[in-house]
Amino acid sequence: MFAAFALALLTTGPVWAQTAAPAATPAPKADSASTTADASTVVARVDKRIASMHSQLKITPEQETAWNAFAQVMRTNVTTTDDAYKKRSASLSTMTAPENMANFAQIEQARAQGVENLATAFQTLYGGFSDDQKKIADTMFRHYGNHEGRHKHGAK
Repeated sequence: MFAAFALALLTTGPVWAQTAAPAATPAPKADSASTTADASTVVARVDKRIASMHSQLKITPEQETAWNAFAQVMRTNVTTTDDAYKKRSASLSTMTAPENMANFAQIEQARAQGVENLATAFQTLYGGFSDDQKKIADTMFRHYGNHEGRHKHGAK
């Protein structure tokens, strides 16, 4: 269940939308203004999700240190993934098939490490939750587990 929730957290934003493009179609070049806007949109989305979770979980002042560590891992994971996909998109049109596959494997390995980091940070946070907060978190994570795959690629 946690893996599905963590995956949903990691895929906040449009960064997963382009994993491959036809070889004949060059990847679009983003200017620095649109890249900055895209990055701020990704950060805004994850910050909105963090704020929502903070409220739903009723984080107490005593839990703020562990919460902030968890939230920072979320931010780092999303921006790292976004940056990796932007870099991939910029070079996709010149990649050979083996380079393409190797690059995608590297991104997925980094994402897996991000999920592990998120799980560790959340375990620390969860360990300090009250029984009521644990129930809220468990329900929240089950909700994402029941929608596995729907958050990725905009699937419905």
